[in-house]
Amino acid sequence: MSRLKVLTDEDLFRISDDFGEILESEVSKSISLKELEDLELDIVLNYENEQLDVDVDVGVLFDELSEISQDQISKAIDEAYLKFDSYIDENFRV
Repeated sequence: MSRLKVLTDEDLFRISDDFGEILESEVSKSISLKELEDLELDIVLNYENEQLDVDVDVGVLFDELSEISQDQISKAIDEAYLKFDSYIDENFRV
């Protein structure tokens, strides 16, 4: 696998925004938006020694009649990370 290019602050901002969009997309694929009252994403990027670590905290407030499980949310997040890895490979590897 090729190495990660040197990332600028602009790159990190773009990566954070794009990962947020990927997460929202994956969550909305697996969960009806009618069942969500609020979706809050907290994405933290740590870029040191040419290595990028990404942590995400997903806060979901469900409609009181929702039957969505935590497992569904976890699967959506896992799928988002897989797509994010591909995104990084395509856009930020040299």
